[in-house]
Amino acid sequence: MAIITTGVDLLRHGEVQGGNCYRGISDDPLSSTGWKQMTAKIPPQVHWDIIICSPLIRCQAFAESLATKLQHPLISIPALQEIDFGDWEGKTAAQIDANLLEKFYANPTEFTPPNGEHFIDFQQRVLTAWQMLLKQYQGKQICLITHAGVIRIILARVLGIDTQHSFRLKIGHACLSRVECFHDNKSADFIQLVQHG
Repeated sequence: MAIITTGVDLLRHGEVQGGNCYRGISDDPLSSTGWKQMTAKIPPQVHWDIIICSPLIRCQAFAESLATKLQHPLISIPALQEIDFGDWEGKTAAQIDANLLEKFYANPTEFTPPNGEHFIDFQQRVLTAWQMLLKQYQGKQICLITHAGVIRIILARVLGIDTQHSFRLKIGHACLSRVECFHDNKSADFIQLVQHG
């Protein structure tokens, strides 16, 4: 049987209105710069079959615009939204207890901000959605517009590294990473990162 290839372009949202802060589930829109950043990352000729996005407006607004322009179907998946930072949502580092921040940066996969989402729960929902996506859209070319945290978890799985080490990956505004997954009936799927930046 021929090998089936699924391609996924992971596109992080661009710059957001409201400046730098702990922004997980806070629903702030893209800035004008953010729109330009994302537009610049769309190749002149695309081969996507479907656009998938986080439901948060900084992802969904651009995804809706892109899907309309390309006349592609759009699906919003709640499990692909960013982690909930709890009491830290919308706050800058200067507004948060320095001791708590130190614990967080020492081990972000183990320390949970007050009233925030536990990292293991975040990781589980993202990876469940990722596996569903690869199975349901096998053989398709997908544009997935989402967040740095979500992309980090997916790339850690693709590269076979501990999520703790994935924080060494820079995932800036409008960062585009391409993953390809090769399927056949005789062996486990082979997946690789073919582009990042």
